[in-house]
Amino acid sequence: MLRTAITYLSIATFGLVGCNNDSKNAEKSQKSQTPVVETTCSVTMGWDPWEPYMYLAPGNKVSGLDIELIQALAAESNCELNFVQDQWMRLLEKLEQGEVDLVAGASVTEKRKSYALFSEPYRAENFVLYVRSGEKDSFPKTFKDIVESGKKIGVTTDYIYGDQVSDFQDDPNYTKQFVYSSVGEANYYNLMQHNVDVIIEDPFVGAYNIKRKGIEDQIDKLDIQIHSGDVHLMFSMKSVDHTILTRFNEALKTLKANGKYKQILQKYML
Repeated sequence: MLRTAITYLSIATFGLVGCNNDSKNAEKSQKSQTPVVETTCSVTMGWDPWEPYMYLAPGNKVSGLDIELIQALAAESNCELNFVQDQWMRLLEKLEQGEVDLVAGASVTEKRKSYALFSEPYRAENFVLYVRSGEKDSFPKTFKDIVESGKKIGVTTDYIYGDQVSDFQDDPNYTKQFVYSSVGEANYYNLMQHNVDVIIEDPFVGAYNIKRKGIEDQIDKLDIQIHSGDVHLMFSMKSVDHTILTRFNEALKTLKANGKYKQILQKYML
């Protein structure tokens, strides 16, 4: 009887051990099948005021078309997003040094590729020409003819306006006709003071600035549009690796597929 009892006890113990092992194996198998969630990241975006793409709303809240797009991309990428405000040229320096992680609205250049990674295009960019009221009819009908007629053209330092403009900017025969301002708003002052004859501006930015300054009756828009190409998010090579870039690119695809991208753009359409 004792041997039998011991035998039963051994069988029972073996059964318990087997059950425990089976349970552990099942748990291990379940864990191996659980999808791995990517760890969160934290990125700092440098921005400069540029209505309606980026601006400071009441309550010191950073807002605008580009801001909303990037917030949505960061959320989809499981990344925390922080903001640092500065002038565009200073932001490019900070990006090169890794003091900020990304800036928006950037065009690809060979110089920038030496210190930055670029996302897939997230927005197309166009520019228009503004002149003083009453002078519109005196201007040629193409940008090429405007430049070749000797007009002085107001532009913003280090902004990329596309090949149509840069070809003239780089041509020694026309270089002196371009008048550069460190901030875009100074172009309007130069136009009103007759320091330049025409300025190049984003149509949404121009409409906002002209209305805010109350100079609607002093400014006319020429019937000329300049397509500068697509714009990208530009990430610092010193502070961001390719995995973050990939996550933002995948997030962009997702936002376009689920309609959220279009919803954000429609909020800012005039």
